[in-house]
Amino acid sequence: MRILRKLAIAATALALAAPVALAPTAQASAPVTQGADQRASRIYISPWGSAKVRVSDTTKAWLIAKDIKLGAIAPFTLDPDGFGFDMPIGSTAGDHLDEKGRIFYPGGITLKQDSSQTYIELVPTWIRVMPQPGYSAGVKVNGESVSDETLIAYTTPAEVLANGRPTLTGFTLDRVPFHVTEDAATLTKAYFGDGLKADSMFGTLTPRFDYVPTN
Repeated sequence: MRILRKLAIAATALALAAPVALAPTAQASAPVTQGADQRASRIYISPWGSAKVRVSDTTKAWLIAKDIKLGAIAPFTLDPDGFGFDMPIGSTAGDHLDEKGRIFYPGGITLKQDSSQTYIELVPTWIRVMPQPGYSAGVKVNGESVSDETLIAYTTPAEVLANGRPTLTGFTLDRVPFHVTEDAATLTKAYFGDGLKADSMFGTLTPRFDYVPTN
C-alpha cells in the first residue's frame, strides 16, 4: 500500500510539473489568444474521472448570512444542499493543460443575491498550476465581463501532494484545501458589501483520475 501511495504522489507531482514542461514549446508556436491557448494542448492527467467541490463551513456561513445562492454552469452540477458541486473531468470531458500553466475545465459556478440583484458567473474554470497553484476563473457580473481571469482560491503543492492516494482505477487527491485570495475578497466585497475574508478556507477539491472507464 505504501508503494501505491508513493506512485500516486509521483503521478500528482508529474501532473503539477507537466504545464511547466509544456510552456516553452507551446508559447513558441501558438498565437497569444484565448482560443489558441485552450486549443494548444489536449494533454490531460487521465482520460476519465470526476471531481467533487465542497465549500467550507466559513464560506457556507457567509453565503447564508448574505443570502447568496450558488448555481452551476454545465457540465458542473450543484449538490442537493446547494453547497457543493460535481463535475466530470478527463481528456474525454474536454479538459486539458495549456501553456499558461492551467488546467482548463468547461463550465463554472454562479453566485446570485436577489436583494442587490447581483449575479456573478465564474466561468470558464481553470486549476492553475503556476505561478500560484489554485482555482481561477473568468468573471462576469450581471452579464458583463469584468475579468478574463481572476485567481479565486489558492493552495500549495505541499497541500496537494499530502492528499494523494491510489484507487483501483487510478488515483485521487482527497479534499485538497483551497484558501480565499485577496482578489476574491476584494471582488466579493465590491459586489456583496461584506466579502469573504482573504486567506480563509474557501473549500475543498477532491478529483479522481481514472485510467479505465468506470461507467
